[in-house]
Amino acid sequence: MKTRFVSEYLLEQLASWGVKRIYGVTGDAILPWMDAMGKQTQIEFVQCRHESAAAMMASAEAKLTGRPAVCTATSGPGTLNLLNGLADAHMDRVPVVAITGQVETQKLGGDYKQYVQQEPLLSAISHYSTLVAHPEAIGPVLQKAFMIAATRKGVTHLAISKDVFGKWVSSPVVNVLPEVHHQVRAQRIELEQAAEVIERAKKPLFLAGTGARSATRHLAQLADQLGAGLLLTLGAKGAISDSHPAVLGGLGEGGSKAGLQALWDADLLVIFGASWFPRSHIPAELPLIQIDENPEAFHHDPKLVPVTANVEEAVTFLQKRLEQKKPDKNWRSKLMQLHQQFWQETENLIRQSEEEQVKPETLLARLGQITPPEAIVALDTGEHTLWFNRAFRAMRQVPLFSGKWRTMGYALPAAIAAQLNEPEKEVVAIVGDGGLLMNVGELMTIKERGLPIKIVVVNNGTLGLEEVKMKQSGYEPFGTQLENPDFVQLATAFGITALRARTVGELMEKLNELFELPGAALLEVVCTAPTLTRLKQDFIFQNQA
Repeated sequence: MKTRFVSEYLLEQLASWGVKRIYGVTGDAILPWMDAMGKQTQIEFVQCRHESAAAMMASAEAKLTGRPAVCTATSGPGTLNLLNGLADAHMDRVPVVAITGQVETQKLGGDYKQYVQQEPLLSAISHYSTLVAHPEAIGPVLQKAFMIAATRKGVTHLAISKDVFGKWVSSPVVNVLPEVHHQVRAQRIELEQAAEVIERAKKPLFLAGTGARSATRHLAQLADQLGAGLLLTLGAKGAISDSHPAVLGGLGEGGSKAGLQALWDADLLVIFGASWFPRSHIPAELPLIQIDENPEAFHHDPKLVPVTANVEEAVTFLQKRLEQKKPDKNWRSKLMQLHQQFWQETENLIRQSEEEQVKPETLLARLGQITPPEAIVALDTGEHTLWFNRAFRAMRQVPLFSGKWRTMGYALPAAIAAQLNEPEKEVVAIVGDGGLLMNVGELMTIKERGLPIKIVVVNNGTLGLEEVKMKQSGYEPFGTQLENPDFVQLATAFGITALRARTVGELMEKLNELFELPGAALLEVVCTAPTLTRLKQDFIFQNQA
């Protein structure tokens, strides 16, 4: 039987399961693994500048591919630095396997440098976490970690004692994993119940989430068949073009007034693959149907009909089951008007003279006009994220973002993972000034790997979303103002071509220049103070006036 070091076995086994790259930062407790990593070519090691960014990259890769992604770090501070990115994967339910170093077996439980018991630390954000203290344990626990991550769509973790990496193991490499069944078979009775409710509705409205992206072509057909309007969460944005006549924008503070009006007028909302949505923006009396393959996603609501099903299967069933239903002509006419209103909302928002300083909504709207249709757009968390949802008119672009966890500093790591996984596609990172400085070291990762990512920095000198929320809550903004470096000089120091736009007149010129530049490039846009308003409150006020 072939024997090899645990460090070598790990790489052979992961490669046989299709792992192409591992994101991480070298450290003392994983040095034997790093040595083995450098002597093979099957798996690429993506050297990051911070472990949090490495975990974010793994999370982003898992979001794009649906397959388990891998990150690594040393013991102690390295492991703890992973937690932020791993929490993003956990909250957004994507498969990530974290492999960390631990102190030598004889030091476990003692008062040694960089020792902390890792399993309790990860218990809140993982489905499985264990310590490998014997070489022959590596095969079974690695397979278990990989399978749990894939089937439960979440984080798993192996801590491996440093001395174990260098010990011989006789476990065979398993080339074929047990088949992973993601698809949930719907209960016919639940689908029939949903179909009956939809059949009675005269003014139906659909909400598509991330879980509906693979079914959006059929979902758009179903909406046309039934005369239903379409709302898209941030995760579904771009899956159906904003120009589609049924699309009315998003939901929540990143949504549209047209979408809110449709919700107030509708007699049914059918939710496809959206595990989170702002319930407060939906009228309390509106009946709901929620279709999702994950029962944990269902909202506790007396007016909700839950359907546990794969979204694509459910949509196909409803297309056939409701083929005799005729759309309501008056509702369809109303939706056409609302679509035009939705399209006009952006134009009303971005009316600025050429000499004015750029508003964030103007930036996002103009960026939408120039971003290639097939691009991947990595978003940071902040005011600009909501303006992206409101003002960026998507065609087929894929947004990549921190959904429920909403960590700042996400865009650069996510863009790196996207470009590595989709090298032929344009990748754009939209980053706030606060978010950029949280993971600014990854600019060097971009330069080092020659990744042609286009970075747009929204520089308004503040943590904009926090400033807006403090003002809306009646507080005096404090701890939100930022003294920023010169971002053009900063990017240049990293070897990245950089531009700046200060006025509306300069904006399109610089955006065009940004996308024409070869390789990585950064555009700093000096924006106005935050401009975000309370969408729902404004809508209600205008309707009561």
